[in-house]
Amino acid sequence: MKTQALISVIIPVYNVEEYLCECIDSVINQTYKNLEIILVDDGSTDSSGKICDEYAEKDSRISVVHKENSGPSKTRNIGIEHAKGEYIYFLDSDDYIELNALELLVNTAESNSADLVFFDAHSFSDDGAEIKQGYTVKGTFEAKSGYEILTELHKNKDYHCSVVLLLISKRLLTSNNIRFLESAYCSEDMLFTYKVFCSSLQTAQCRHTLYHRRYRSGSIVTSKKSERHFRSCRDVYEEVRDFSENIGKTGDYMATEYTVRCAFNALDTYKRISKKDQALCKTEYQLLKKDILSHSAFGNTALRMRCYGKAFWFAYKVFEKSVGRLMKGKK
Repeated sequence: MKTQALISVIIPVYNVEEYLCECIDSVINQTYKNLEIILVDDGSTDSSGKICDEYAEKDSRISVVHKENSGPSKTRNIGIEHAKGEYIYFLDSDDYIELNALELLVNTAESNSADLVFFDAHSFSDDGAEIKQGYTVKGTFEAKSGYEILTELHKNKDYHCSVVLLLISKRLLTSNNIRFLESAYCSEDMLFTYKVFCSSLQTAQCRHTLYHRRYRSGSIVTSKKSERHFRSCRDVYEEVRDFSENIGKTGDYMATEYTVRCAFNALDTYKRISKKDQALCKTEYQLLKKDILSHSAFGNTALRMRCYGKAFWFAYKVFEKSVGRLMKGKK
């Protein structure tokens, strides 16, 4: 009988005492048993660190790393350094997974000789609010290179950049020196998953909803944006731009579209922060626009108009809506 591959489940933990047990329980009770569970406590100030230690005492598969608070990117990177598994899976500590998730994922990986597997998620809110964010891939994709899959996902508007929706070969990360950008406080998944897909020789789809994503007030996703968020998004844009150039994809459809997506994300984030925070990074914002325009806005008219200013952007949106009405009328 073939020995089951070891899966390293990396869970960054920060002030989630209310949800942590549900998260860890969903892993230790998996139908797939050959696991190591790495809990990286990112300087929690509540009882999360204590809960981690209590679980480690009860289950030998669990190890705990306590560290000073530094954010999700460095925390995940520490998890990668500790991981001994053939596969790595990242799980957010306020979410949980189906009990057969890892079994289905590793079976998909091995039956397709894949170094990357992607799957679907369900979103929910503790306060009962409507969740518009969907994580269901509509299309069905045959196994092929990650860059080919990424291109198809993007064209179908099916791509979700969240790292928790991926099972990743450890070899893929180590051989390509892929790590999370530690200067990024948010949007770090946009860069990490882009690098992973572009580096994957064989990517497969697992057509199951295996992840349950909780939206809660106070999380990084829902918290009010600051200049730190803008700088993170700016850094991610620059890294995606440079990475695409380094792998020889500059000018290619997928690399261009993804770079444009990251550029818009940075520009939009600046607009969402307070006037006070905008003043703190106004020069950086102007330099960002200058950089985008120096690349001819990657051939994207909307991005070019956004960089030129409000008047140009407003005129473009009016034109876009007018053309949309005209085309709708012709149908």
